[in-house]
Amino acid sequence: MGDFIRYNYVEILVAMLIIAAVAVTYLILKSKRAKYIIAYSWNLMLYKFGFKKTISQKYITRIHVKECYEHLEELVNHHKIIIDKNTVESPVLLRKTVANKLYRIADNLADNEYIKIYRAYSSRLALTEKWNEEFNKMQSENSNIGKAQMLSILNKKYTNPDKSMGGHDTGAALDVALCDKNGNDLDFGSKYREKASKHSNEEQKKNRLHLVKIMKAQGFVNNPTQWWHFSYGDKTWALYKGKRYGAIYDSAEKQFENMGYVRIVKTDISSANIK
Repeated sequence: MGDFIRYNYVEILVAMLIIAAVAVTYLILKSKRAKYIIAYSWNLMLYKFGFKKTISQKYITRIHVKECYEHLEELVNHHKIIIDKNTVESPVLLRKTVANKLYRIADNLADNEYIKIYRAYSSRLALTEKWNEEFNKMQSENSNIGKAQMLSILNKKYTNPDKSMGGHDTGAALDVALCDKNGNDLDFGSKYREKASKHSNEEQKKNRLHLVKIMKAQGFVNNPTQWWHFSYGDKTWALYKGKRYGAIYDSAEKQFENMGYVRIVKTDISSANIK
């Protein structure tokens, strides 16, 4: 036995290392947390090297948020910022840092460039009130329609306050476009919230890249599936930055038992704050 080990110690050492590696790999893959980290890291790498256009949203639920409780700030008038009043909730609110980044972007735009805000902070309080109002109205006018059908109709027309709001409930996400002084958007290949064509021309590609470059300069991350959507500090931002523990903005409101949604991040204009 001694002679066998002495003459084959290299092969025995290699075999032991392989067995150890297999055992460690098995233990790692047995852990759900380890599986998630490996899968997320792999997808992030493929995205960074251009092999994937997006990172699956399924990984966003595991992004950790350490809420900084920075207040929501009402957007002040700026000669380079145009507000689309048809789509933006009033008052127009953003986290203070996000608002300041937007001002810096506006300050550095070319003379013939303006930035239009389609959507900023979306309040679940306001959405819940609107949702309940429309549901009650539909219920009183259509007694022959079942609840499931009513909800299906409402989901197509309005934002459901109980579903994901793409970061807009954090006050850290923005839907924006570059436009002229009259509010006419540049050609991005599709209108706001319309699916972009796969066959974009050079001007459309150039405009989208230009918008991303302007926003990226202030640390924003673009959601690759929506040319208009940018965020800083929320889960989507952390997802694409590879910061699993780096998000600093969670939803500005929480749902409390028998109370509905209550805003927990203070603003100077809200009467729905708690300590």
